[in-house]
Amino acid sequence: MNRQVTRITFDNESKDLILDAFNKSVDKDGFIIEKQSKVRVLTPEGMELKKDRLSIIKKGSEKFISGDLTSLMKYAKGEI
Repeated sequence: MNRQVTRITFDNESKDLILDAFNKSVDKDGFIIEKQSKVRVLTPEGMELKKDRLSIIKKGSEKFISGDLTSLMKYAKGEI
């Protein structure tokens, strides 16, 4: 199976621009939120996610994945 994957890498200074492209923002406490509803974005594990912990946004269903080792290992294994 030939599957093309597009990856965009970004640094911490670009996170606001990336979040804006996904219609997200950051609340006063540093958590990623939906721009219109102001609801906090959840990781696949159901945890609220601060901007400084954002590591991956998985294509398809906008899965925001934290940069902690457990989350990254689950992502690498295809579990999330």
